Formats: sequence, C-alpha cells, structure tokens
Amino acid sequence: MKVDIVVKEKPKLTNPIVICGLPGSAFVGKLAVDHLITELSAKQLAEFYCDGFAPQVMITENGTVSLMKNEMFYWKDPDKEKRDLIFYTGDAQPATSEAEYALSEAVIDFLLKEYGSKDVITLGAFVTGSFVDSPKVYAAATDASLVKKIEELGCVLMREGAITGMNGLLLGMAKLKGMSGYTLLGETSGYMLDPKASESVLVLLSKITGISVSMQKMRERAKEAEAVLQTIERMRGQQQQSQRPPGSPERRTPGYIS
Repeated sequence: MKVDIVVKEKPKLTNPIVICGLPGSAFVGKLAVDHLITELSAKQLAEFYCDGFAPQVMITENGTVSLMKNEMFYWKDPDKEKRDLIFYTGDAQPATSEAEYALSEAVIDFLLKEYGSKDVITLGAFVTGSFVDSPKVYAAATDASLVKKIEELGCVLMREGAITGMNGLLLGMAKLKGMSGYTLLGETSGYMLDPKASESVLVLLSKITGISVSMQKMRERAKEAEAVLQTIERMRGQQQQSQRPPGSPERRTPGYIS
C-alpha cells in the first residue's frame, strides 16, 4: 500500500497536541476539526495521498480537479509557554482496511519523526439512532490515568464496543508507538450532518487543551440542520396523511412523561 506525503511547511512547534477528525457518521469529527482550523486560521502543514482512496478526483470551487487526500494543519499558540496544535482531517477515509492501517501508521510515524508528538486526540461520532437536544460525549483513552481524567471532565466512559475506521485506528496506532491520548465521540442519530454533536465534542476538547474558539458558526449550522430535519419530518407527515385510507383514525406515536 502506497502513501505519499507532500510537506508544505516545516514549522518549529512546541510539544504539539494532535487533533484528528475525519469524515464519518454525521461528520461529527470532521466538522469539529474544520471549525477549529477555520477559527484559528491554522496553516497547511502537509498533504497525504494514498492509493487506497476511492478512484475519483474532487472538484474545487474554481472548477479544477484535485486528487483525494488527507491534510495536516498547524497552529502556534501566541503564548509561547503553551503547547501548539496539529490538526489532521481530509476528503475521506480509505476504502479498504489495509489502506486504513497503512495511512494511520504513516500519519503517526510522520508526527513522531518530524515533531516528536506525544499526545493525540481523535474526534468522531457515537451513533444511537435517536435525536437529542443535548448530546453527550462518550470517550475512551490509551491508559488508566487518562480514563480518570476524562471521567472527571464529564465524559461518558465507554466500557465495551469498538471504534471503527481511522478515527479509532489513529488512536490505537498512537498507543502502539508510545503516544497517549483520547477519543471523544459526540452522541448523534447518525442520520444527517450533526453540528450540535460536533459542538459538544469541542466543548470537552477545550477543557482538555485550554483552547477556546467561538461557536457562533457551528450553532448557525446546527440551526440549518434542524430546519432541514423539520422539513423532512413535515413532508413525511404529509405523505403518511395522504396515504391513509379515508375515514381511518390517525395513528399516534405513544408518548412518555418522566
């Protein structure tokens, strides 16, 4: 499996924390990382190309094409006493498990070799199939001491199951190679883009890293997503109404009061 890395800059970074969020269920992780990159005006660090990506090109806003890729960005904290950040995201995840492993290892090896990174945080989705107003954040960590910390921060500790794709593999590969960190998963239905789940993840992330950004644009996206959902529900209701035989009673969904 071939992975090509195109380095764009070689900044000097102070013990950088790596934050990863790739496309996945409801795009929870990617929306969160893209928001940080935009709000912090992070600069491009490197591009990662892999022959395990789907055989297609992406069309850009100016009408040109670009091979599918993952990207790294960096942000230097103005306070030189604090740690810098590296962000990892991309167009997609590889299409095969072999390619996911190869790319995950290439990313972690690059971070270790070039920047001596010690900590990685991956962001993703915890799919429940239900819509919620206040998404919880589920979490797991590479070692017991970090597990205690994430519980104290208010995360729901995961005690079973699996984290699929590179949002899980990156953390596992990091642990294998001596790094430590967390995975933070925003509770989501998984049916559509979920900026609200992304915001819940970012709130927890800010407690860990000390980095705080405006959530205004994320909340605007959440309102747009809710409007789309309401439109879909209204159209579904109208369709069910039109399909019900004349004179038949309306079917109601049982309600519960707690």
